[in-house]
Amino acid sequence: MFKRTITTIIGLPILIFLVYSGGLLTTILSTVAAIMGLRELYTALSGKHKPIHFLGYIFTIIYFAALYLFGSGYTQIITLTIFIIMAQTCLVIFYKKLTLKECIGTIYGFLYIPFLLSFLLLTREHELGQLYVWLIFTSAFGCDTFAYLTGVTIGKHKLTNTPSPNKSVEGLIGGIIGAAFVGGLYGVLMSRFFEAPENFILSAIIISSLAAAFGVVGDMAASAIKRNTGIKDFGNIFPGHGGVLDRIDSIVVAAPIVYLSMNLTFWL
Repeated sequence: MFKRTITTIIGLPILIFLVYSGGLLTTILSTVAAIMGLRELYTALSGKHKPIHFLGYIFTIIYFAALYLFGSGYTQIITLTIFIIMAQTCLVIFYKKLTLKECIGTIYGFLYIPFLLSFLLLTREHELGQLYVWLIFTSAFGCDTFAYLTGVTIGKHKLTNTPSPNKSVEGLIGGIIGAAFVGGLYGVLMSRFFEAPENFILSAIIISSLAAAFGVVGDMAASAIKRNTGIKDFGNIFPGHGGVLDRIDSIVVAAPIVYLSMNLTFWL
């Protein structure tokens, strides 16, 4: 607990500063986090089928650089298309050493981490991004905190037949409700002290609930990968927390949910 607390005290202000700054700094943060998380995933998968590490890292840099320079839309489609074609090319060139499962693992890793995490950057760069981007973190961390507190206090019914059997139904429900509460509180503060769109409080509650629910899926998906690959944590870069992917497993799924919900709210 002491290590987790110290890590949080040191890391949280840095995270807030880099996300708040936007532009190049947020792009660098997203790129570094994506590469580190992708490396951890590729390393975990390498026990059975070794992905093409260099291809994933190179295209992560290209992908985020392209998003920074040209924005979303065709940039994403073009980069993903070229990446998949290059993975296929590697399968042809190195057919004696590279298996189909390794090629698939390479593509899956890129889609799972750099692609999904890029929605954090896309959310921040939206014209309302400085307001909505924090819902990614409040939903993920709020859900984790309230799920733990609820599970410890009243959790009785375990989530059986899942990668996380120690989690409880009560904890799951409490986490989503807690994330909605934190999102609503954030909406009230933003509406009271800053310029926020009309009905932002309601939007924050709904978006936080959705992001938290799908964030749980991200957390369990990461648990499933760890169980399938026989590891406890993806890394140890954060004392008491594990690796980068251990910390962003909920965020990578919450980010696209917030981005899509924000755009829907924006157009409505």
